[in-house]
Amino acid sequence: MQKPSDHWKKLRRAALERARRNMIEPLEVVPLALLGASALYLVGFLRLNLFGQNGEFSLASGAFVLLAAAAGLLVPVLTGSVLTLRFADRRLARLIGG
Repeated sequence: MQKPSDHWKKLRRAALERARRNMIEPLEVVPLALLGASALYLVGFLRLNLFGQNGEFSLASGAFVLLAAAAGLLVPVLTGSVLTLRFADRRLARLIGG
């Protein structure tokens, strides 16, 4: 079997780098979204469990409860997305470097 030519190696590397630019780099905001959702969920959890409900239930506190619940639902989904993104990025980096 013949060794790959330099032209083929350059073409392969360019294709892998383009795939990284088009697929990985636009999704680099997903870890920040996970961080924000985790922080919002933690704040909501601490506020509702440690501080309790003071006085009557207002529209703002109801909106905060719904927002914290939505953040709690997003945390597992975003965690899976971030892990998949990291594994794909590492794999592409290994293919580009090697």
